[in-house]
Amino acid sequence: MALDKVPLLLVVLVSYYVAATAPNPPAAPQEISKYPPGDRLSGFGLTIWVAVKRLLLFVVLCEITTIVSLHYPTGVFAQAMSTVQTPDHKLASPSITPAFILSVFLTVWGGYLRWASYRALGRLYTYEVSIRDHHKLVTTGPYSVIRHPGYISSACACTGILLCAFGPGSWMLECGWLDLLWAKIFAALMITFKVFCHIQFIQRTSAEDKMMRAQFGAQWDEWAKNVPYKLVPGIF
Repeated sequence: MALDKVPLLLVVLVSYYVAATAPNPPAAPQEISKYPPGDRLSGFGLTIWVAVKRLLLFVVLCEITTIVSLHYPTGVFAQAMSTVQTPDHKLASPSITPAFILSVFLTVWGGYLRWASYRALGRLYTYEVSIRDHHKLVTTGPYSVIRHPGYISSACACTGILLCAFGPGSWMLECGWLDLLWAKIFAALMITFKVFCHIQFIQRTSAEDKMMRAQFGAQWDEWAKNVPYKLVPGIF
C-alpha cells in the first residue's frame, strides 16, 4: 500500500464535500416552488442528505487515518486507530486500485462541475426547487452546455465517493468490515439513498424546466433551443 493514496483521498474528500454541501441557506418558504408536489428532497430529505454526507466523509477519514498509522506506527493516528478493532483484529492495507482511480476521477469531476454550477448561479442556487426574489435565467458557464449541470455533477461525485468508500482497495473492504452484516446493511443504505436522490433529481429536471418556462417564457424557449440537453450532451 502506497502512502501516495493519502493525497488522493484528501482530494476525494474535499471534492465530495463541495459537491454535497449547499452553497446558500435554504430558500424562504415563499420562494419554494410547488413543482413537483410533495418533493421528497426538501425538509427531512435534506437532513438525511447531510447525515449521509457526514458518514461517507467519516469513512474516507478512517481510511486516511489507517494508512498514516500503518506508515507511522508510533504517531497520533496510530494511537487513535489502536482503539478500532477491525473484524480480523488487524489494520489491513487499503490500496490504489483501478476502481479507486475511477472514483477519484468521478468525484473530482463532479465536485468541479458542481462548484462551477454554484458559481454560475450564485445566490440563486438552492437545494430546494424555488424561484428566488429577483430571479434571472442563467445561461453561462456549465448552463451553456446542459440545462441541469448541478444534478449530473452530483451523480458523478456521489458515484465516486461510494466507489471510494466501499469499492476494491477501500478501507471498508480491505479491513474486513464489509464481511459483517451491519456493515453490508450500512453500505446498502448509503447506496440506496444516493440512487433514490438521483432518481428524484431526474424527475426534478422536468419540473424545473416547466417552472422556468412559466417564469421566463420566450427567453427560456430560446435557451432551451440553444441548449437542448438536460443532463448529458448529445444523449439526454
